[in-house]
Amino acid sequence: MEGEVRITRALLTTAASAFLVASCGPSNTGPVPLGADYKLYTATSSQSSQQISVIDTRSHRVDRSLPLGTPSPDWAHLYSVEGNALVDLDPSTGAALHTLQLSSAFQLPMATMSGLPGGLSQDGRWLVLEAFDSPVNAPPTATHFLLVDTSYANAAKRIDLPGYFQFDAVSNDGQRIYMIQYLSSDSYHVRVFNVVTAQLDPTIIVDKTDGSAAMAGLRIAGVASHDGHWLYSVYIRKNQGAFIHALSLDGTIAFCLDLPGPGYAASLAAFDWSVALSANGSRLYAANGALGLVAELDASNAGPSLLRTGHIDTLAQSAGLIQGVKAKEFGGNGAVLSPDGRTLVTIGTKGVTWIDIASFRPTGRQLSDWTIWGLALSPKGDQLYAVSDGGMIAEISMTGAHAASTFAGAAGQPMGLIRVEAAQAP
Repeated sequence: MEGEVRITRALLTTAASAFLVASCGPSNTGPVPLGADYKLYTATSSQSSQQISVIDTRSHRVDRSLPLGTPSPDWAHLYSVEGNALVDLDPSTGAALHTLQLSSAFQLPMATMSGLPGGLSQDGRWLVLEAFDSPVNAPPTATHFLLVDTSYANAAKRIDLPGYFQFDAVSNDGQRIYMIQYLSSDSYHVRVFNVVTAQLDPTIIVDKTDGSAAMAGLRIAGVASHDGHWLYSVYIRKNQGAFIHALSLDGTIAFCLDLPGPGYAASLAAFDWSVALSANGSRLYAANGALGLVAELDASNAGPSLLRTGHIDTLAQSAGLIQGVKAKEFGGNGAVLSPDGRTLVTIGTKGVTWIDIASFRPTGRQLSDWTIWGLALSPKGDQLYAVSDGGMIAEISMTGAHAASTFAGAAGQPMGLIRVEAAQAP
């Protein structure tokens, strides 16, 4: 597994560098639609820093810049690590709300392959930081976690484990931390640490569909259920197709549900899987526009199940410097679902495609000359925002002919389009 991670990250780093040098975006193609008054939160990276830029969709200006961090679910807090301190910021002003000094160098866990951070429980009450003892050119020999109560009513709890683990999730009650334990270069176990007993649970979380314990693959995307009871992650494998890993955050069970399509050894488009959860949490959709594949899963029961899969015709793929290595493997989410649950929008090798959920048929396309880095919907679901590999932003109506206007985003290499909020409270 560690070998897969190193090879893949080296490939992605090389590709990202090429984009930084060579990418350029189109000029503005039209006026901003009336009523599109939002703030976009975009994460970008440069040689000197990583940050979140807040962009006004009317003026197209950057209102403020924030350090790259993990936001609370309600966006009232933004947690970042600066030196040996955890800083709790107000995203609306950038003002520090609280600073927690750390005993040593910890970092926020990585939630996407582009480097967007995570670490929070779904309700925002608990935050996990991690650190590693890493010999040169070798896997870590020890892993350290720090469980932080974001109400600061309780002291942070440190967890030290021999071997190489990575954070996966933390339960809403703060009593269980789920983690990936790497066993070798091509296998790992899913484990849970019991915070109450301060012990690693001896029970290995197994796939309830076939009873297997050891797993292999790269986690590229994930979404938690709205109630925080499940974590749905997409894993891709070298020589097999992708799968959804549905992990219960209430105990020690998990389900692995295979998705169609090849492994990344056969097609780098395997990296382009994304997931979107319906507003009521009953349906999970996995989409890969580059492969032209979509799947629907039932997420309403105790055991998630695959309901159907389909093939969609997407915009024609074009050969390039790094065909297939773009968008999803670097940046933010590549699929969004309309609030009414009737329309799925996903990225392809080029452009975006609207898909009717009932028939799994495409109903519209836009940005046929864009390599898309991420998608996000406005709070009302009336506007779709897309960021390109060169940092350009498109604003597209979700209805009618999907008319688009474009403007320049923040400077730097895009890492993801992570939030759209109303510019003014209703």
